[in-house]
Amino acid sequence: MTKQVFILILLNLSFLTSFAQKTSVTGNVKDVKLGETLIGASVYVEGTTIGTVTDFDGNYILNNVPVGTINLVCSFISYEKVVKENIKIVEGDAPVINFEMGESAVKLNDVVVIAKAKRESALVLLMDQKKSSVMKQSIGAQQLATQGISDAASAASKITGVSKQEGNKGLSVRGLGDRYNTTTLNGLPLPSNNAELKNIDLGLFSTDIIEFVDVEKVSTAYLYGDFAGANINVVSKVHSGNRFLKIGLKSGYNLSLADADKFYLGDGPGSLGFDDFNYPQDLSVYDFESTWNPEEKRVYPNFDFSLSGGKSFKFENSDLNAFASLSFDNEYAYSDLLQRKVNGSDYVRTDLEGEQFKYNTQTTGMLNLNYNWASNKLFYNSILLNTSEQTLKNLRGTIFDLAELGAYVRRAEYERNTVLVNQLLGEHKLKKDMDLNWGVAYNTVNNIVPDRRHNTLEGEDENEKMFATNDQANNNRYFHDLTEDELATNLSLDYKFGKGFDDADYKGKITFGYSGKFKKRAFEATQFNHKIKTNQLVDVLDVDAYFNNQNLQNDKFDLRVLSNNFVSLSTYDGEQVINAGFASLEYNFNSRFLALIGFRVENVNQQIEYKTSLGKGEEEFTELKVLPNLSLRYALNDKSNLRFATSMTYTLPQFKETALFLFEGITDVTVGNPFLTPSTNYNGEIKWEFFPKPSELISVAAFGKYIIDPINKFVRASAGNEFTYANTGDWAYLYGLEFELKKDLWSISSEKSTRKLSLSTNLTLMETKQELNADKIISQTKGQFNANFNKDEEELQGAAPMIANADLTYKYAWNDGQNSVTSTLIYGYVSDRLNLIGYSSLGNQVDKAVHTLDFVLKSKIKRWGLSFSAKNILNQDIERTQENTSQDWLVKSYNKGVKLSMGLSYTF
Repeated sequence: MTKQVFILILLNLSFLTSFAQKTSVTGNVKDVKLGETLIGASVYVEGTTIGTVTDFDGNYILNNVPVGTINLVCSFISYEKVVKENIKIVEGDAPVINFEMGESAVKLNDVVVIAKAKRESALVLLMDQKKSSVMKQSIGAQQLATQGISDAASAASKITGVSKQEGNKGLSVRGLGDRYNTTTLNGLPLPSNNAELKNIDLGLFSTDIIEFVDVEKVSTAYLYGDFAGANINVVSKVHSGNRFLKIGLKSGYNLSLADADKFYLGDGPGSLGFDDFNYPQDLSVYDFESTWNPEEKRVYPNFDFSLSGGKSFKFENSDLNAFASLSFDNEYAYSDLLQRKVNGSDYVRTDLEGEQFKYNTQTTGMLNLNYNWASNKLFYNSILLNTSEQTLKNLRGTIFDLAELGAYVRRAEYERNTVLVNQLLGEHKLKKDMDLNWGVAYNTVNNIVPDRRHNTLEGEDENEKMFATNDQANNNRYFHDLTEDELATNLSLDYKFGKGFDDADYKGKITFGYSGKFKKRAFEATQFNHKIKTNQLVDVLDVDAYFNNQNLQNDKFDLRVLSNNFVSLSTYDGEQVINAGFASLEYNFNSRFLALIGFRVENVNQQIEYKTSLGKGEEEFTELKVLPNLSLRYALNDKSNLRFATSMTYTLPQFKETALFLFEGITDVTVGNPFLTPSTNYNGEIKWEFFPKPSELISVAAFGKYIIDPINKFVRASAGNEFTYANTGDWAYLYGLEFELKKDLWSISSEKSTRKLSLSTNLTLMETKQELNADKIISQTKGQFNANFNKDEEELQGAAPMIANADLTYKYAWNDGQNSVTSTLIYGYVSDRLNLIGYSSLGNQVDKAVHTLDFVLKSKIKRWGLSFSAKNILNQDIERTQENTSQDWLVKSYNKGVKLSMGLSYTF
């Protein structure tokens, strides 16, 4: 894995008390061969702590330089250190000292720095943010490694205003959940791996393949218009520089496992996570591939293996860079689990407590090729992601009207996601002032749940119980298969004109482009209900003694599929076609004021065809969206910007939300609504950002969003009280403030070593509100859906009024950065947030506030790397409460356990 080490030096006046007069020194640092500026090169006064690093243009400024004779040192990893001696500093002068650096004759096999291309460093990303024409925030591979972050979802959640949504693997941005966000890889869209979600689970993308993650919260012309929260873009690694091969091993343990007397999982899946199972076509024979009985498993320490390597091939007039990565990791986990259902009169209808066992795997493979010639660049990315999750839940308690006497519920589930991403991108400089950029992607996703087994039994005896028989679905096997294929393309032409101000390359830039997205989804599911005919006592650990072929032939139970005696699939097929043209004008009015104005026209066609137990039908809509946007940046001085951005976007209902399809949980059922319509979003933000040093940032932002026809999940007023979706009102809005601070608390640097303590923190405060209008739902759905809201206005679902993150990092580096020790303490906080809108006499369900604390220690000794981490140290219970009028009820509770791990790596 490519690494960069930047020596960041703070001015410390306590070391300068011997100097009575001071001045400043400025200059530029370049590569002597290529003439390219070097970003992040260290420049300091020898024998003092006066120093800095070069900015995005290779420039530096040293303040408080003492009058007299000094030696000025410039150093950069993989370059020969340059010392300019006996420089005379005269009071009142501001000398300009430039450096030209040549590559070091000593090759550092485990450190490769190509500053112009890489965006892994927090320093470089901050400089990029400062000069960008749009509002964005980024987190790079360097910070991901420091904080022990393992995937892109966790990476994005460290950015201001972004939080992970417990329970559905989605992200919330400024209070807006999955439906309001989009995810891309290298600027090209990604398909979803979940029937219930719009976006792919970014947890699938391990940090081994990530260079950085960008978050844009206000739309611009080149982004697809289907978002209001943010576009989250993952940029994959591209190798450059010296060849390397790195192997890593990691092992860990979740302390929650110590609370489990035994560890159980469902029968069938192996330990690698690539299994699949089919259901029988002939229901006259009981012939399923896996058994009902749980299997006791031996728990091993968690295991993580990674292998990555890169090599560059130089030709006469071109070069080829190759990077490949392969990794596998697994994790065992255990937790107490509570699930409860309470009505508005405080009557507990379902009260279940027990335990949950989990075993997860993730396999990631990536190949990246980058070919460069003349003024042209080609990038090819192929990524294979495979994840699996096995869960077994054993719950005991009571279920009203079903199992009121000693209820026992067991659910064994195995879910597998396989994602294949293929991308080809190109960058071409057609002329000095004209660039062509394009990209095409073909992605496939397969999400399967093969043979989820659900049992409901009852009886006073703890070990032997009878089957619950009032509903044939009390004991069932469920299979589903989702495939999604997506073809996407981007094309843009940039034309630059006019002479730029100061160091700018141009005065203005006009961009024209096209984006296309062509998505097809096929989803099929079937549930085999077991109709009990002759009930009998059964050992809860030996359900197979009853559900077997002999008892089926003896007519003790029937197999039925959605109340039929033959195999029948519930299906929906969706297709989405988006063709978009866009144009933008970026214009520098002077050296301080920049404007970016653009518009995007999208033609959206979405259609779905479904056939389920609730009926069959087809739905289609076509809309033309004209989406203007504006971004302004005014440089108050060389270190601070004032920004403003506004845009108009939309939000599409998702396939699963519009299909009349029934999804069953343990305590809830969800059904789609074919009458949903898109929402329209208006976004605005003003931001002040101050960069005291290239590595530091202070920013304050005020933002607001107004949504027309917002879509919500709520409880349908019906006999079954199912969850459903609807445009629940005419309007919704949110507004808030964001604060961010990145600060080097202190730094001491010398020729031999560097010590630095840094702090990074961010805070988001929000207020949200939306209209709730049952009459609107009845009218829109032609009376087929109804609601019984107990208020006219409510907060937005998933919106936390307060989100905070902080990390404190200490780094000690020596031997020219080849050796280092880094320790980081990471804290996160998400306040209470609305999960489910109350209805009738039932109160809101609220996810309670969560505090997290992690500690990560990393050490690098030449080619060796050693790491230790303690994740989720506080191990707070994840709780959901129902706020009835008379009292609050705890309706869901579990915890994740404290995760300890140690890792070792070696770079050849």
